Amino acid sequence: MKKLFVSSFLALMACLAIAQDQPKLIVGIVVDQMRQDYLYRYWDKFGDDGFKRLINEGHLCKNAHFNFVPTHTGNGHATVFTGAQPKNHGIIANNWYERASGEMINCVSDPDQSSIGSEGDLGKVGPHRMLAPTLGDAIRISNQFKGKSIGISFKDRSAVLPIGHSGNAAYFMDYENGNFISSSYYMDELPQWMKAFNKQKHADRLSKDGWDPLLAIEHYTESTADDTPYERPLTAEGRPVFPYDLPALNKEKGYYAFATSPFGNTILRLLADQAITNEDLGQDAFMDLLSISFSTPDFAGHVFGPQSIEVEDVYLRLDIEIARLLTSLDERVGKDEYLLFLTADHAAAPVHSYMKDNKIPAEYFDAKAFQEGMIAHLNAALGEAEWVLSYSNQQVFLNHDHIRTRKMEAKKVMEEIERYALSYRGVAGVLSTKQLQHPLPDDQFSTAANNGWNQLRSGDIVIQYLPGWMQHDGQGTSHGSSYNYDSHVPLIFFGKGIAHGVTLDPVDITQIVPTVCIASSIAFPMLSDREVVSGALKP
Repeated sequence: MKKLFVSSFLALMACLAIAQDQPKLIVGIVVDQMRQDYLYRYWDKFGDDGFKRLINEGHLCKNAHFNFVPTHTGNGHATVFTGAQPKNHGIIANNWYERASGEMINCVSDPDQSSIGSEGDLGKVGPHRMLAPTLGDAIRISNQFKGKSIGISFKDRSAVLPIGHSGNAAYFMDYENGNFISSSYYMDELPQWMKAFNKQKHADRLSKDGWDPLLAIEHYTESTADDTPYERPLTAEGRPVFPYDLPALNKEKGYYAFATSPFGNTILRLLADQAITNEDLGQDAFMDLLSISFSTPDFAGHVFGPQSIEVEDVYLRLDIEIARLLTSLDERVGKDEYLLFLTADHAAAPVHSYMKDNKIPAEYFDAKAFQEGMIAHLNAALGEAEWVLSYSNQQVFLNHDHIRTRKMEAKKVMEEIERYALSYRGVAGVLSTKQLQHPLPDDQFSTAANNGWNQLRSGDIVIQYLPGWMQHDGQGTSHGSSYNYDSHVPLIFFGKGIAHGVTLDPVDITQIVPTVCIASSIAFPMLSDREVVSGALKP
């Protein structure tokens, strides 16, 4: 009896020790479209308490990459928080062609839901298309759903996907009025604190004085001149130069203009502060998750490109917001009582016209012309017919019903598409369904295509463009490829259970979740990778 009592007592003490060793709050920060080299490029202009504090006190993985295609926001966020590849979690892009409906669908669209906080349809979203649980689900399962999982972002998909299927609340912006809204998947009405936050009209207040650079313009030595042909104006008549009249732009373009300015990061940091305080995150024995996706760098990158003063200004100001967020977490949750990681959902290519003007191979890929030529080639080779249902996300979806009625093998159609594609300027490679289902050559694109290809949802053929080629014109940038400029992102672990240091070995983004789970003493989500960044963890 005495032995049984001692064993039970020791087991209880072990459980209490594990609970005490857990972080009170996990904070997952995703910076939309952040390249790893921004950390080095802007280092001398960062303050001591933002990115520098994360690196100087945390663990930096210098060689972290996504290893699937396409590298987009939806599948990027899903991969970061499930620890699985798109081939398993099912979010293969932001939007994809759905064979059953014959339409393009949004990765989080859900017609069974309704908007909360808005009269429109923007809130008709939910996580039901994601086939895997996330870190948010794992945290809630670990404490019998007593902890909370909350996601915030400008974008619906960036708020919805990280917190998983059991999330408590996802908040994202209504660009018509600058308010944050949600979905009936999570609630029947916005909480009072969110209603109060919206009433304060932060977007209008932060826009009031327009957007001027933080520093004198001549100090942005890491960027090109303010007025270049490589940047897209925010208005048809305007020029991409400071200052930007945000109140006027908000009226003309909706709050997308505000979201493109650095003050978009400010409002998300303010919202994070309110969520931490009003939802009592990290205030009890049950671990919580707060997911913050800073969308502004992506909006700004698409418009101005990675070499612009505007993008540099966004990051210098984001550094300030991260410092303020860390201070808030220290004060509210407690220093070394939370675990934080910071990464990106993808990086970005240099503006191809900028590269081209500096003698580096790069070009615009006209996807519409490619598709029209492909259809013409198939009609000439095989006869007039609707051979292709869709070309999207660099994938070809064949019309298998029609191919069967013609009593033709799909292989023959694929061979004709491959023949056409490989002769088309700007195409680097082609992989078919059959190839993706068999052992592939050990090269970067083949691996990325395989990891990004879901048997239920993806196309029959995946096309790779040459390096530097993209479906984007010569102003601003985009992303989506397997090349390093799209795949190489920052990854920093910080806080409770994290060892200070640097990892130089290659790290896959799928290693974030298992690393956080080991540090937090919880079970992995069911489809998560199992490999941790061991150097990031304290013994």
